[in-house]
Amino acid sequence: MATLDRMGCHRCGRVRLHTDAPCPACGAAPIAKAAVAGASEPFVGRRGELQLAHDALGGALAGRGRVVMLSGEAGIGKTRLAQEVATLALRRGMLTLWGRCLEEPGAPPFLPWTRAMQACLRACRDERLPALLGREAAAAVEIAPELAERLPPGTAVPAIGEGDQARFRLFAAVAHFWRQAAALRPLLLVLDNLHWADASSLRLLAFIAQDVGESRILLLGSYREAGLSRQHPLAATLAELLNTRQFCRLPLQGLSLDETERMVAAASAVTPPPAVIATMHRRTEGNPLYLVETLRFLHQGPCGDDPHAAAARVETVPSGIRAVIGQRLNQLSAPCCELLAIAACIGRDFDLPLLAELAGAGSEAALLGRLDEALAQRVIELVPPGPQYQFSHVLIREVLYDELPASRRVALHGRIAESLEARHAGGLDAVLAQLAYHAAAALPAGNAARALDIAQQAAARAVALMAYEEALRCYRLALQLQERWLPAERARHGALLLALGAVQTHAGENDAGAVTFLEAATLARTLGDADLFAQAALGFENNGWRISRPGEQAAALLEEALAGEDGFDAALRVDLLAALCRACIFCGRQPQANASQRRAVALARELAMPQPLFKALAAILPARADPAQLDERLRCAREALEVAERAGHMEWVDALTGWHFGDLVEKGELDAARPLAQVHARVADAIRQPFMQAMGLASLTLLAAYEGRFADAERLAGETFTIGQRFLPGNAQGAYSLQIFVLRRHQGRLGEVLPVLRGLVGSVPRDSLWQPGLALICAELDLHEPAREAYEALAGDGFAGIARDGMWLTNIVFTAEVCARLGDRPRAALLYRLLAPYAGRNVVTGTNIACFGAVDRYRGMLAALAGDDANAAAHLEAAVALDERCGGRPWLAHSRFEWARWLAACGEAAAASTQLDAALALGRELGMAGLARRCEALQRELEGAGAATPSAPEGLSRRELAVLRLLCAGCSNQAIAERLFISPHTVAHHVRHILSKTDCRSRTEAAAWAHRHRVAAEGREQL
Repeated sequence: MATLDRMGCHRCGRVRLHTDAPCPACGAAPIAKAAVAGASEPFVGRRGELQLAHDALGGALAGRGRVVMLSGEAGIGKTRLAQEVATLALRRGMLTLWGRCLEEPGAPPFLPWTRAMQACLRACRDERLPALLGREAAAAVEIAPELAERLPPGTAVPAIGEGDQARFRLFAAVAHFWRQAAALRPLLLVLDNLHWADASSLRLLAFIAQDVGESRILLLGSYREAGLSRQHPLAATLAELLNTRQFCRLPLQGLSLDETERMVAAASAVTPPPAVIATMHRRTEGNPLYLVETLRFLHQGPCGDDPHAAAARVETVPSGIRAVIGQRLNQLSAPCCELLAIAACIGRDFDLPLLAELAGAGSEAALLGRLDEALAQRVIELVPPGPQYQFSHVLIREVLYDELPASRRVALHGRIAESLEARHAGGLDAVLAQLAYHAAAALPAGNAARALDIAQQAAARAVALMAYEEALRCYRLALQLQERWLPAERARHGALLLALGAVQTHAGENDAGAVTFLEAATLARTLGDADLFAQAALGFENNGWRISRPGEQAAALLEEALAGEDGFDAALRVDLLAALCRACIFCGRQPQANASQRRAVALARELAMPQPLFKALAAILPARADPAQLDERLRCAREALEVAERAGHMEWVDALTGWHFGDLVEKGELDAARPLAQVHARVADAIRQPFMQAMGLASLTLLAAYEGRFADAERLAGETFTIGQRFLPGNAQGAYSLQIFVLRRHQGRLGEVLPVLRGLVGSVPRDSLWQPGLALICAELDLHEPAREAYEALAGDGFAGIARDGMWLTNIVFTAEVCARLGDRPRAALLYRLLAPYAGRNVVTGTNIACFGAVDRYRGMLAALAGDDANAAAHLEAAVALDERCGGRPWLAHSRFEWARWLAACGEAAAASTQLDAALALGRELGMAGLARRCEALQRELEGAGAATPSAPEGLSRRELAVLRLLCAGCSNQAIAERLFISPHTVAHHVRHILSKTDCRSRTEAAAWAHRHRVAAEGREQL
């Protein structure tokens, strides 16, 4: 069978100089093998679609890539239009590549991308390619092994690893490959029949599409709309693509009557009468495939020249295209149809050696003759470079497959599985997905245990490739096989559930993963398998804490598992205790979390193993809700980082770096936080983990905004969002919104959100995360009534409606600022007390999303509102000191302004001017237009007050003068406090300042001094 593996004549394999002439050896007619994938039917119409494609090709040539999707029903002409676009691309010098998707479930993950990359490597012989690809493309060897030969000499192919980070590395490597290939020659990349694509290929498509706008690539896809439910993987991909500026969808409709006439005329030697064409158009609704099949059906009938007979035959064509295809297949010989039925069992694509093996005895010439018969009728197509064929349409394959008796199908699937195993005995990885499909379809005649083993191996291979959606399919298949054919293997069922739950977690199906782990836990109880139960509990907790799911159920499972911990090894006990610590944190049981972590750390130290100790130390870091634990969290984080560094596993730190960075910023240790962000970025670049890359960019975004580098912050926020939305879009959107809010507020551009606000006020639920932010934005824009409405929705029941989660402190300071703006003196004291545990710290949101400056600034504003001048002065001075020490320049400007405002209210104009001048200069330097306007307004007030009021004797402030006048009237400290709405403590503070400034030793001397300087008389007039 050596001639089966051929590159020349499709029949005998002889290499020909003239491929458009019959083969000189066997006389076989030539088969077209154009780069446009063998377009054979006439092309008419689609002028608008072609014009848009022409423009998209021009954009790609100019470096403005596009993603264009052709959609429509089966046979509507999606592939034919793509072939025409490919012809245009070839004429314009573009490299045209095809990646076809297969409909059978055994298709390997990433198949369309693998095929396209293989074709690209064959076509591109440019010597510059290895240097352009560099080491960044090495990870793509996993799906295109041929790439290894085109990498720079000495390039090591990295271990791909597992998890979201590993999948990101693979996707980034493939995207890099296409960008560099397009740098050499513009690309048209056609992904045909995406409705059959595996979900992993679709995720890769969405990933690459994000950056295609800045490349010389036109991505042209096609998919069938029928059956595309909301649950279909392609539906989610299309929704994601809609958010990219460079995406365009072209839904194809049936041909018009005029176009139908032109198509029939082009496809037929004898054109039917107009009435017959009109009937054909009505019956087919202009579907090109149905038109061609109906036309063939018409010409094969005994109508002659009778138009009435032709019209009647068209009317009698079965409504389903399957009947039309059946009529077409009836033109083939019985041996040909039998051979094609065997090929249909293999799949839409089939190769000659396997088909020959399944077909059994017979000469090679007979086999090739039957295939030539099918080629001549265009039932199948030759796929270069050979020896590979495919059915010309999926429906043809389905008709043939469905006509096979069930017993015959089962037997053929069994033989296909045996052949695949024998032919790939040296390594099954490349065919595991196909093998799993055929082995399962071969039951009950096949070996159920072997089919289950293969399904598990296929799932594990898919996990290694980060093809999590394919892994889900294979694990579900394995579970079905085990439940139906090997129900007694309950322990294996549990292991499969654990594996499925882990993959569901990786794939983002967290709710489904939680159900799977709970099912595993229930099975473990039934079996009395403590180890299985422990692993199920760990999986359930790990599934939930990363998406901040409440931890009550996880804690209960972990406590149940730990009840039998005596039978576990020490490392598993550490894992359970560390997980219990996190679960308790996420359900508000901080004392139990602390106890679990202490036990985990003690046990890990006894083990003297780095990873258990790292896990134990890092478990406490999410406890951000407890301000009293900040120093303990910092200590644990520092030791955990040292453990990871000593062990040479800095990739572990992605579990703690975000929390630790936030703690450092909150503590005001910016000198430690800045280098940590750089270490974080270096580690992320070295191991290419997307979670770490996103966290590193978020850290740099926070620092840039905190330091007043607003342009850098906005750019970094965009980069963070771009990476984050690829693996955690919901969180990425929320983080980006908050980062942009910080920047727009600093820039005085909150007015840009005013149209949105008008729709939100009154419609946001009381317990919404956005209610405090909404109140603050309204207050900042001087929309007092909407601000008060939003604020009152928060203030009920002592602000208990503000959830005690990672946003609590941020929301409380938002509310405190609104309280001060609205002058809500009665509630100021309560908010002041709520912020007491955070005095001396910065406000940090989440892990490292945003910083809102010193807590003392908010406490100072509240103290000033309550009339507690002593504490107001202390807090505002502390806020300025912290902002200045940490380098938080925008917040320093805000703190100086608030201090100036308080000093002005106290009548200390000179001191107020000093702080105000510094705030205004900094605000102008940083481009803080809103703050600058407020500073200028206060400046005008001070200048007006200075012109209207003579300076007070001995430099007494306005508030001190008010206290002195009441003192002259004989009021006690308590009476003065009640008259001025300040505390007795603040009155005593002012009295001490009065005595010092007037050089008096008692209240009586101060009263006499006031009479001499006519201060008391002014006071009587005003009182």
